[in-house]
This record gives sequence, structure tokens and C-alpha cells, in this order.
Amino acid sequence: MLQKGNGKSYMATKNVLAFDLGASSGRGILARFNGERITLEEIHRFPHNFSILNGRAYWNILFLMDEMKKGLSACKEELSGVGFDTWGVDCGFLDREGNLLGMPGSYRDAALDDKNMSEALQKLGGEEAVFEQTGIASLAYNTIYKLYYMQKKMPSMLACADKMLLMPNLIEYLFSGVMHTEYSIASTTQMFDMHRKVWAKQLMEKIGVSDALFTCVDLAGCDLGALRSDVAAEVGQKSLHIISAPGHDTACAVEAVPATTEEFTFLSSGTWSLMGISSKKMLQGERIIRDKISNEGTADGGYRPTVNIIGLWMNQELRRNFAAQGKDYTFQQMQEMADREKPLQSFIRPDDFMQPGDYTVQIREYCKQTNQPVPQTDGAIVRCMLESLAMKYRQVYDTLKPYITWEEKLYVVGGGTQNVQLNQYTANALGIPVITGASEATAVGNVMAQLKAVGAYQTKEEKCDILAASFETKEYLPQAQEAWQEAYARFLKLYEERK
Repeated sequence: MLQKGNGKSYMATKNVLAFDLGASSGRGILARFNGERITLEEIHRFPHNFSILNGRAYWNILFLMDEMKKGLSACKEELSGVGFDTWGVDCGFLDREGNLLGMPGSYRDAALDDKNMSEALQKLGGEEAVFEQTGIASLAYNTIYKLYYMQKKMPSMLACADKMLLMPNLIEYLFSGVMHTEYSIASTTQMFDMHRKVWAKQLMEKIGVSDALFTCVDLAGCDLGALRSDVAAEVGQKSLHIISAPGHDTACAVEAVPATTEEFTFLSSGTWSLMGISSKKMLQGERIIRDKISNEGTADGGYRPTVNIIGLWMNQELRRNFAAQGKDYTFQQMQEMADREKPLQSFIRPDDFMQPGDYTVQIREYCKQTNQPVPQTDGAIVRCMLESLAMKYRQVYDTLKPYITWEEKLYVVGGGTQNVQLNQYTANALGIPVITGASEATAVGNVMAQLKAVGAYQTKEEKCDILAASFETKEYLPQAQEAWQEAYARFLKLYEERK
């Protein structure tokens, strides 16, 4: 152990590898901890996306596994562990012999719509009944509604399934041979009882799914053992152990928030935006159900009431649209274009832009239909999208505000910390300071969970010291409050007019 001047002790140098898979890209991040601070090195980054086959959306798990093997092979240093985190809700199925049954389905499958969810809720006793048992908001792409759809339209596949594993735990199984479910990722399914911390067996029975399909649930930090021997030989990591990280990328991101207090307000900003609070208790009641607040799980078995918001997916889709038109803008160029445009002209409802499409056309058409100024330039389109996203953050923040009893400031982590314009717009919209932390927050949270598991630190105070020593923060203060308040009223009218 290394002894520090303040009497705290940290473990000597430890190296861990974090694989962080988002919905549009994956990365392998090598973290070196020297006993005081962490340095990160991107070992391998790769794009990925869902594919449409026969009208259904799937994730290419074979491609993902091959890319992660490349990352493992590229890492030549001695590692104390490797951990995996992904987006929520999606899963794969194994037969009795442990073989994978097809490609895991994607939450962007068009079949997972509100109609399918409504049908399922009728069988389950209604939205309020499901929330009372799970503490999780009803969203059309939640795992429970996927299983309902499969039972209705794909019964033969479910009949062949012996076990269901959520994406990070499926990856862990394919690398280690160990089947389990980590708590934070289980909480995203809307099939886990967050009160009693057990699978919600009654809900499963109502949609015709056996609880035998699910594995035991444990907390992050478990040592799952060494890599499968064939994988270890292939990648040259014969003694490497898999450490179960918080499986849900948002739970990892929250682990990277540089807050020194137990309770705080956060925004994990990436392809998806997830705004929530670190809370000592679950939030309950009709208002929570109405506002789609989910009491999802933290790395240590606690709660983080969270709202899912479509995030920089819109920015990514716009960039693809521009590229298809022969305009290969970088994200930085898109920010600069937006910053040159006149502020607060037109808004969209971000909720309406989840599916792929030509957003350059759709945003203009939306503004025309809602009698707003139609963005004429590419920069104006980007600014409309970014300002609308900031306004959506304000709308969600207002639903959380009654439960915030601590200092009002928003900690932002994730790739969105690099979007300076969005961070400033967010401070303007919310009227509170915005503090940005690590841009690779999910990987950092993954790393912090692994380091704790291997004994590199023990307490939350020690964790915060390590984060402060390792990653810079930046503060954005609110500007032009009167103009943003007036514009927010116009934004809210879009929701009133389209109820």
C-alpha cells in the first residue's frame, strides 16, 4: 500500500481494462492507477450499430466479440482485471447447452412500440401495478415488453431458450462461461422488484415467461474468474480475470460523477441522455409514474431515480444526414456552425426523433407544421436541435426538482461534456451551474468499480480524491435568463398542442 500525507492509503500501481459499449460505438480503455491518479489510454475503438434483418433490429454480437478480442490482444501490460458495460434492456438467449440462440435484438426494433406495450400492460394489470412491483417507468423498449412480443410473435425461440442474459452479462458469459445478472442492468428490465431486490415472478407469469429463464442477481465487483482458455490463448491474456463492473453504462457514468456528497443531480450525456438523482430512497407515487421516473440501480445496490431522454443520437443522425448530402462535417464544426446562428428561434420535441431518418428534412417540416421559423441553414438546424435538447433537460429537471433537497447544480458526465454549446445551453435552460466531469465517464466508472474490487481503494472519499486528481472539471454558469425563460414557455406549448 502507498501511504499519503493525509493518512489515506492506496494500492500501488494497478492496470485494468474497461470495455464500454455504447449504442453507436465501443471502446477498450486501459486505465493505469499509480496509487494516486488514473491515466487512460484508448487501446481500441470501433463503430457499431444495429442491423435490420427481415424487418427486425439486431446487434451483431459476433462483430462485437471480435472487436473486443482485438482490444484484449492490443493490451500488452499486466492487467488486474477486465470489465464490460453496455446500454440497458437488451438481451440474448442461450439454450440448455449454453449455445447462443441468434443475434440479440435491439431496443430500436420498430415492433417495440406503444401499441405492443399497451397490450402487455393490459395483461400485467396496468402501468401503476407494474410500477408498484418494479419501481421502473413503463417504456416501450423495456425488456418486459420485448419478452411479451416474443411470446406473442416468436414463441418457438422462447421455447428453445433456457437462460436470458442482458448484454453486459452475455458478453461476460461468452468470455468467461459464467452466467449471472448484475444488479444495475437487471434494474433496466422492468422485471426486477426494486423493493425486495428479487425478480418479479408474478409479472413474468402474467406474460407467460418462466422465472427459470433468469439467473441470480449480484452486485458489481464480483470476480467471475479467468477468461475461457480458448479466448485467453487467442488474445494472449492467460491469467486475466473478469471483474463484474456495473453492467448498465449509466450506473458506470454515475460512478464517475465528481460529487463529494452522497446525494446529487446528474446528467449522463451521450447517444442517450439520462438525468437523475443519487438518492437514499426510491421515489414513489402517481407523479413519479406520470413523469416516467425509473428507480434504477447503482453500483452498490442503491437507487438512482432516472429519466431517459433521447440525447446526442439526434446530433449523430444529423451528421449522417449531412454526410449523405456530401457535407462531411465534424462534430466540432457542427458546434461552431450552431454557435454562429441566431438563438432561440425554433424548437422540436426531442421525443419525436428516436427513429432513424433524414432529420434535415424532418426538423424543417416540424417547424413548418408548428408555425415556427423554418431553419434555413445547416447551422440553424443544429442549433434548433441542441437548444431543444437543453429545453427538454429543463422539462425533466422540473419533474425531479421537488425531490432535490441539496444545492442545485447539475453534474454532466459522458461524451456530451465535449459539446460546449450544449453544456452552456443546458446551464441557460435550467438556470443553475453545470459542472462537467470525465468525457469517458462510463469507462471511468467501470474502472473505478474494478479498482475497488481489486483493493486499490475502499471509501467514497478516497474515490473522490482519485477522480479529482485524475480528471478536470469545467463549470458553466447561466446566461441570458430572461430570454431563455420566455423561450421555455414556447417550448412547452409544443407539448400542450400535441397531447
